[in-house]
Amino acid sequence: MSSPISPSHSRSRASGELGFWPIDAIRKGVGRLEPDRARALGARWGRRASFIGGAVTDLSRINLQLAFPEKSVAFRQSVLEESFQNLGMGVAELALLQGPHREHVLDGVCLEGEENLARPGGGPSENGALIVTAHFGTWDLYAAAIARRYPLTVIHRGFRNARITEMMTRVRHSGGGDLEEVRMGPRAVTGLLGALRRGRYCILLMDQNARSEEGVFAPFFSRLACTRSAPAVVAMRRGVPVYPVFGHREGWSGRHRVCIGEPLAIESVAPEDGMERFESALKRNVGRMTSAIEEAIRSHPDQWVWSQRRWKTRPDRPEVEAAPVYPSRSGWGRSLRRRWRSMR
Repeated sequence: MSSPISPSHSRSRASGELGFWPIDAIRKGVGRLEPDRARALGARWGRRASFIGGAVTDLSRINLQLAFPEKSVAFRQSVLEESFQNLGMGVAELALLQGPHREHVLDGVCLEGEENLARPGGGPSENGALIVTAHFGTWDLYAAAIARRYPLTVIHRGFRNARITEMMTRVRHSGGGDLEEVRMGPRAVTGLLGALRRGRYCILLMDQNARSEEGVFAPFFSRLACTRSAPAVVAMRRGVPVYPVFGHREGWSGRHRVCIGEPLAIESVAPEDGMERFESALKRNVGRMTSAIEEAIRSHPDQWVWSQRRWKTRPDRPEVEAAPVYPSRSGWGRSLRRRWRSMR
């Protein structure tokens, strides 16, 4: 006998459907368009979004000021507009991946530096490998392209809306390829270790803010940023290679170039070697990963998503950049969402 559906579950499901419906409608409509037309439409949406303003553009401007204080206001505004335009085109391409033009879109992705990944038999070492990347370019498109040739495991947070998460899973998996997913959470490390034991490439987006208890601080655009440290710990303990991989769009076309770098110089130090030595090596290793991301962003600043609260977590030492860099979240919209969650 099935259990009754609770009112809170019904409200949660209704909320998910309400948030998913317009996104699904856009996906279905754009996915049937010719690729060039879909990208042009996405570019227009993105550029308009950059002019509308609001919290997203405000965050982008703050981050651009933090990253490029030496640049002119005109430069930062240009990067903001182009990043939104690229993001709009990327959204259109993700819709195309679920339509009749999937293979055409994937064929526009060129992998450079594959010799860095190649091992006898076409896979990673028997211990697996980590791929460090970021919310850079059309990253889900690049994952789908890599999975056509290599066994790939995507480690990701997912979305708050379960229906959107399901949709993105279909985007990654539609049309084959050896790709699997591991959601961030209490079992994420277990899933990551299991994938490595099976000799898979595990791709992680390392450009998001981490809480102080789950990360370490490393310089990012000359300002300390808290970054998840678990991937570096895994690499240190298991001795797996860590590859920096970043893709970018060529101009405003449907062509993308994914650059696969040589393995980062990861120091293999274990806690048994002394906690002070281990923690120092951990900070340096996380710093190497963060530096690779910064280098990619500096090369193509219009490809990164600038609206993240990347410097949200601050050190607890007042003499070391402890002051908040973002305004507190407030307003009627946020208050309404809190009230809604309290009713569930």
